[in-house]
Amino acid sequence: MAEDFVKQLFDFINGSAEHHLKSAENLKGFLTFVANMQSNVTVSNKILAYGYNPNATDIHTKEEWEQSGITVQDENAVIYNLQHSPDRKQKYVERVMYDISSTNATPHSFERFPDAGFFAERLIISAPCPIRYKVGPISGSRKACFDAEKGIIEVTHGFRDEEQACHGLLREFAHFYLCENEHRDKRGKAEKTKPYERDKHGVEAQAVSYAVCVRYGINPPEIDVLSPPEGEAEDKRRILEGLDYSIFRISQRIEESGRQQRRFLSEEAGENQSGGRTQERG
Repeated sequence: MAEDFVKQLFDFINGSAEHHLKSAENLKGFLTFVANMQSNVTVSNKILAYGYNPNATDIHTKEEWEQSGITVQDENAVIYNLQHSPDRKQKYVERVMYDISSTNATPHSFERFPDAGFFAERLIISAPCPIRYKVGPISGSRKACFDAEKGIIEVTHGFRDEEQACHGLLREFAHFYLCENEHRDKRGKAEKTKPYERDKHGVEAQAVSYAVCVRYGINPPEIDVLSPPEGEAEDKRRILEGLDYSIFRISQRIEESGRQQRRFLSEEAGENQSGGRTQERG
């Protein structure tokens, strides 16, 4: 019976992955959910959580909540996830989760930036690879472009506003991580890694830019009309995994840069106060 339920969960994941990639609007809905999700669970488990509660933002087991001193108040609001089984006879088993909205804890959110200019500054110091200014046009009349061979992002003048600069930088950060994820998936395999084909990942890069903007309160870019990808369910899950991986890695860098900035400003303020008191004593 348990195996039948696990199969139902996998069937739901496969059907949902296809649904989320059928249109730009479907994808936006799932991306908004991912953008607001605090828990670092697999993309398959995010698909399940979205199906159970599209407003979920932070999911854990009852035991995990209790270890943090938090009480689950609505035990009927179950969200099923999957985890590896300790029993070799079965690869996966279901796991009962609860969203923070079903507990007595106060939900929290990601940092919100006051404007696109401030966000663009954070992005520049959060870049996953060197950014180089290029005089003259960039391939395809782009204002920014990740060069997979050089491992750099080239930028040129021409962004009409700070919001457009944010969208362009995020798109290229996405290409960096989509490329990294593609190579990461192929590690250990016999075939030679093929060069990164950015044109195949154009809509995916836009989708990552969209989700990261939603996460941090910046007006997101549009996503071009999505052509439903062909292939097996695993191929479609792999696309969503690449998106999720890129969103997570970009967010990691943005948040770490923020912590470093706050630490620097705090230390600088402390030094200024110390210097002021020393002068007064003198």
